Amino acid sequence: MTEMPRDSEKLHDDDWLTTKSDDGFFEGADRYPYFLQVVAGLGGRALLDVGCGSGYLARQLKLSCPDTIMHGVDISSVAIERARQAMDEVWQVNLDESDLPMPSDQYDVVACIEVLEHLYDPDHALAEICRVLVRGGRAVVSVPNLAYWRYRLALLQGRVPPPASDPRHLQQYDLQTLEASLSGAGLQPIRVAGFGVLFPRLAEKHPALFSDILIATAAKTS
Repeated sequence: MTEMPRDSEKLHDDDWLTTKSDDGFFEGADRYPYFLQVVAGLGGRALLDVGCGSGYLARQLKLSCPDTIMHGVDISSVAIERARQAMDEVWQVNLDESDLPMPSDQYDVVACIEVLEHLYDPDHALAEICRVLVRGGRAVVSVPNLAYWRYRLALLQGRVPPPASDPRHLQQYDLQTLEASLSGAGLQPIRVAGFGVLFPRLAEKHPALFSDILIATAAKTS
């Protein structure tokens, strides 16, 4: 793990106080209903949202899956206070410094949406996700895709694409690196989906090139 010179908690607190001060941020982004569809389709009875933010995902899931137990962790104290209203239990955790604060083999589903790219040590986070999943449980992990065709074009034109220029992003992923990271943590990739506004069918069939995000579903097999 590389040295951590920045105050990650403050950085994310500021984000939740400004850009994400209300759920309009999520409601205005087309990808979040797709994330919801993927997670809800797994039908878990106990779910952990790693990087739960304000609890938006849990709030939406409760509408269709009211009996699901939903727990969350996040680095931001600002986000956690909002998430308390939507989730059954929440914890403030910095995954670059601490393990998840729950026993092993607890959850049918763990969601980790747009989190790994913000971490100094994403491999630790994935190993912890694997630990708290029951055998056969599913992880849903999403990351920006640096190999998206528009980002490739930006590099050819001498411009830094958004995933790499965002100061909050510490890691970069393409399909191969995401699958390798999951496998290294003990999570077997089952499916990697894509979502695209411009070319939705191409993004779904060929996410490695035509989706700006990668949404992986992986299983804990042992």
